[in-house]
Amino acid sequence: MPISGDKGVKVYGELFVLKLSKDKMAALISTSEECDMATLDIERLMGDVRSNGIVFGLLPSPKFQSTGKYLVAQGEPSKNGDDAKVRMHVQLSNQKVPQLKDSQKDQVDYRELGIIVNVTKGRLLLEKIPFTPGVPGKNVLGEEIKPKPGKDNTLKIGKGVTLTEDGMKIFADLDGKFALVEGRPSVLSEHVIKGDVDMSVGNIVFGGRLLEIQGELISGFQVKCRGDIRIARGVNNSLVMAGGTLTVKGSICGEEATVKVRGDAEVEFVENGPRVEIGGNLNVTGYIMQADIHVGKNLTGRQTGRVIGGHLVIGGSVYLAEMGSDAEVNTEVSVGMNLDLLGRKLRIDAIIPLWSGRLNELIKNISGLQKIKKEMGAEFSVENRERLKKYQGVMPKLMDKVDRLNEAANAAEAELAEMVDEQIHVYGTLYPGVTFRIGPAVRMTNIQEKEVVVFFDRPSQQIKIRPMTDQEKAARSL
Repeated sequence: MPISGDKGVKVYGELFVLKLSKDKMAALISTSEECDMATLDIERLMGDVRSNGIVFGLLPSPKFQSTGKYLVAQGEPSKNGDDAKVRMHVQLSNQKVPQLKDSQKDQVDYRELGIIVNVTKGRLLLEKIPFTPGVPGKNVLGEEIKPKPGKDNTLKIGKGVTLTEDGMKIFADLDGKFALVEGRPSVLSEHVIKGDVDMSVGNIVFGGRLLEIQGELISGFQVKCRGDIRIARGVNNSLVMAGGTLTVKGSICGEEATVKVRGDAEVEFVENGPRVEIGGNLNVTGYIMQADIHVGKNLTGRQTGRVIGGHLVIGGSVYLAEMGSDAEVNTEVSVGMNLDLLGRKLRIDAIIPLWSGRLNELIKNISGLQKIKKEMGAEFSVENRERLKKYQGVMPKLMDKVDRLNEAANAAEAELAEMVDEQIHVYGTLYPGVTFRIGPAVRMTNIQEKEVVVFFDRPSQQIKIRPMTDQEKAARSL
């Protein structure tokens, strides 16, 4: 019968006493007499152990213990389950930890602090690893020992993310920055810098909808945003790139300043040599002074906008309060100049001769082979026949390529020709020293005029200046 109690039972002719540990995880035998295990009948001994209910974890032979007893069976403990865990697929920001610039020299770039973790819509952010129930064990009596299951937890989410129906995974619901907000994973479409972009902030690369800088962009730093950018106190010799729109209160200043915007922009001042590229419209509320400006559409500033010096290339028309200065500062303004279109036209013009030359060479080779074939008749070689067949198969493709290039060049040229209708509207004073370029014509102003329109006159193929109409004057208040 199964062993029970603390006294144990005698086995092997009452030479040994068999006892259980309190937790029933071990069965041990002991004796008060001297004995040599090597002389015992181990099978008989272990049979006595089994007959007393010890059925699990039996050892091949008794194992001596430091207590003086012999272990004859050892149970298998249960393994408790693991708690549910969270596996991060996007690491949180190492804010204010400068990035290693050169691992060989241990150089650190203190402007690259990695304070934003950008994610795109649909990105897996984290997932829950389920808790485990654990693995049961057994004591030496063969009784199951139940494990303690791991603890479960519930994923909680913030804004801009989606939790799957099974509650196991969290995905980004939009483009933006990944952050824990009150301990909850979130994706935020806006990022705000409450001060200047300087060493304490570092360069900014943000993939969300809006980047707002409530201070100034200090010299030498960079900010890039897939969406819109708003800067409250100006840009000083720094790089700004916006995939949406840009608003700058204050000045864009310095020869090292570069601003590139895919959409529209509104600025107060641009001065001292920066390069500004705007894909849409540019509205200036103050002045542009000695800057390199490229605008895809219109340049506006009807109420107070002024241009003094510099080089401006405008794809559309210009609507400003003043142009130039009484000091006759050299100011160059080109309108109707779509640089992308012009660049495409120039690239097409450059490759048309190459493809036309290949076509002419092919036609020449075909004519030569056909002449040889006519002269040789049946003696025209198989090799030449294959070559002629190959050339004749390629020729229609080359002709089609050249035709398409010519069509594209003509279309671009026609579109550029239409852009000579863009105009410059000056609602206040137009000073001497301003050079205008419209289409093929160039003209420099030599007298001071007020409320005028500069335009390209198609019949004369010249740039002319005329007084504004009352309707055009009224448009200043728009």
